[in-house]
Amino acid sequence: MALEVFQAPPELRQQLLKFQHQQVCYPLAELNQLINQMSGYVGTYLLFYQGSFSLYSEIASANTQACCLPIYIGKAENPGKRTGIGTIGGGLIGRLKEHRNSINGVENLQVEDFQFKVVAMSVDLVAWGEAVLIRHFQPVWCSLISGFGIHAPGKGRQAQMRSIWDQIHPGRSFAKKLPNNPVDINSLEPQIAERCQHILAFLNSRDPSSDVN
Repeated sequence: MALEVFQAPPELRQQLLKFQHQQVCYPLAELNQLINQMSGYVGTYLLFYQGSFSLYSEIASANTQACCLPIYIGKAENPGKRTGIGTIGGGLIGRLKEHRNSINGVENLQVEDFQFKVVAMSVDLVAWGEAVLIRHFQPVWCSLISGFGIHAPGKGRQAQMRSIWDQIHPGRSFAKKLPNNPVDINSLEPQIAERCQHILAFLNSRDPSSDVN
């Protein structure tokens, strides 16, 4: 006899999508001004690109008028915490600082070209919320171009290959020490364009009065 599998109610997923759609989009370059407001919270976050790097032209074009197509989605949890409030300096603000530093450290991206949303929530919902948002938006830095959210490799792993993200966006100090990744960057452009067009068509087909436009 097969085991029963508990599934989150569909309406809960729709509530999350609608909630994130309603959140304010902030410039990543102004993160320091938001520390007091956001410190201590855990949850998920979405990064939106609006710059001129040619590989992401479809994404930047989609985000010209509003934050609608994230390039990356991540989560911030505080282990052991069971509420939506964590330690000062950690949680959402801590992860966003790490990402700002990563972008500042590379040669071909500018922090001023990024905006972000946060979805603060109970720590019990964070992993689920991240999974829902990633499945919905399929951001390219969570799939086709992996490695943005990684940290420096630990002892004994320095021989691992450079991530695709670090190969495309050179500059992070720990990545410089890693062997080159032979990824064919030219082959990624049509894949990213196709992915973006597919997701945008899906989002545009949704009822604007429901979860997202």
